[in-house]
Amino acid sequence: LSVLGGETMRVGYIGLDAAAREDSPLNDLRVRQAINHAMNREGLANDLVRGGSQPLYAPCFPTQFGCETQDVVEYEYDPDKARELLAEAGYADGFDIDLHAYRERDYAEAMIGDLRAVGINANLRFMTSPALLELQRNGQTDMSFKAWGSFSINDVSAFVSVYFTGGIDDLWQDTQVQEWLQVADTSVDPDVRLEHYQKAFARISEQAYWAPLFSYSTYYAHTADLDFTAYPDELPRFYEASWK
Repeated sequence: LSVLGGETMRVGYIGLDAAAREDSPLNDLRVRQAINHAMNREGLANDLVRGGSQPLYAPCFPTQFGCETQDVVEYEYDPDKARELLAEAGYADGFDIDLHAYRERDYAEAMIGDLRAVGINANLRFMTSPALLELQRNGQTDMSFKAWGSFSINDVSAFVSVYFTGGIDDLWQDTQVQEWLQVADTSVDPDVRLEHYQKAFARISEQAYWAPLFSYSTYYAHTADLDFTAYPDELPRFYEASWK
């Protein structure tokens, strides 16, 4: 057998869900920025996910239309900067918070380690995906580790617009972002779409509404006699395969 690993369009991220929770530290932009700086994206991608995974900084996959031109803040891994931002926000001694998750417990535990290293005492609350989704939609979560695969659609409307256009899963309800995405999602002019997506991504990034982390990978096992190519959309194109 041959085993082939490859990157996929699925993106892992931490949703910073606290917009509806007035008493949450995450309502302070500096705290959200600190969380982004605390995440060792390269360590997660290279040491845990592997198989072609790469660090990501925007809520989209690089090959999706509208993603490849984004000029977003790339929050570098900088624990000292994270601690500095927390101190400026009044949390020099850190704070306690829950990190909800439903998949890859080891990934979530690594994230908790990164957060605790800068003084954020994150506690893992591990549950099923439907249970987590219900808590999120009822405004009962602060942080959630989740993933999205865009249904293999190579356009950012299948990703960022799911979470930031005012629907039930838009936890920040930023009307300016919603307006830009509405134009980008409905225009047939590629230049107009790119312009408005760029504005939306820039604001989402500057406001640190999310902490995008890494792309996922997958593995294929097949007989060594088969010439097979894997694609990021996870759709196996058997019509392209051939015998060696």
